[in-house]
Amino acid sequence: MDLTLSQMAALVKLTLQRPREAARVVMRIPLPLQARWGVIALMAVLSALLMQAMVMLLPQPVGPDGAALRPIGPFFWAGMVAFGMVVTALVAHALGRRFGGKGELADAVILIGWLQFIQLLMVVLQLVVMVVLPLAAPVIEIASVVLFLWLLVNFVAEMHGFRSLGMVFLGVILAFVGIVMAMSLLLVLLGIGIDV
Repeated sequence: MDLTLSQMAALVKLTLQRPREAARVVMRIPLPLQARWGVIALMAVLSALLMQAMVMLLPQPVGPDGAALRPIGPFFWAGMVAFGMVVTALVAHALGRRFGGKGELADAVILIGWLQFIQLLMVVLQLVVMVVLPLAAPVIEIASVVLFLWLLVNFVAEMHGFRSLGMVFLGVILAFVGIVMAMSLLLVLLGIGIDV
């Protein structure tokens, strides 16, 4: 299925206004699982390209010694984004099923890919605001985090057929805490220290 630019814009608008309905539309896109994983890969590449654009356009942060900090490389960034999306899709699917949800992995994958696309649009908006009205950029950043959580909760609820957004939100927060703890433990077991 080919989405035209106007159809994409309409789906973005629907996502912002009625996220559960948008989730149903996204899940009905006739793509096999392999192609849906391809969406995840594409979003990771687009994220890396956008990050590189930001590195070139914005002043680089400096360390305590006044020297410019080295930016994260595009391949590493793409890998981190892809890993984050894969983990989010797997956890959203598995945890929802554990609590009686009916969602399929293919739906989790395409929904997380679409969610990342929306996040990319928010980053572009934030970049424009940083250039035009720098003081408002933190507001866009906070709004982006809130929007991410709101859409994730609605997408997971719709995918699994859950009615209570509050319970899904609680599940998302607990899953996030669990993932952070598991990753920290893994880093310790691998002997990788984190300097604070």
